[in-house]
Amino acid sequence: MKTIQELEKLRESYKPQKIRCLFVGESIPSNGTFFYTGDSPLFKFTGEAFEEVFAEVKFTLDLFKEKGFYLFDLAEPVAGMGYKQKINAVAEGIPKLARFIEAERPDYMLSVKNTNLSAVVMANAEVGDIITEEHIFDLPAPIFGSHHYYKEKLVEALKTIYKIG
Repeated sequence: MKTIQELEKLRESYKPQKIRCLFVGESIPSNGTFFYTGDSPLFKFTGEAFEEVFAEVKFTLDLFKEKGFYLFDLAEPVAGMGYKQKINAVAEGIPKLARFIEAERPDYMLSVKNTNLSAVVMANAEVGDIITEEHIFDLPAPIFGSHHYYKEKLVEALKTIYKIG
């Protein structure tokens, strides 16, 4: 299993020069999967949504980067934490997210877990609402049976972003 530092280095290698759309997740999963190793539910169902919208392509991490997408996590792995600890860990990530938004100035943001939306909105507000409200999308995490809903909402967001249909 890779260390957090190795996973963060891998994440950084897929950072596009210009971030068009910032995915904001809670944390790296503790079960050994990770979006940027291509073996997580988030990777699988994001890929299915991309392939539905961009029918001519096969989803890869390189495509994700090429299209200007990037995943930012609010906290270190939170598995095993109690509810209050998780809330605090995510809250501690808000200033870091705000600095990232200010530095990178993405056009869109997608909250990848409904409970992260407040952190996304607060971080954006902290830097003067750089991203307009209609450019922020709220998606459920693609776990515990909500993967179909995640994919449906991501397809809608992608079609809005790319003005398809």
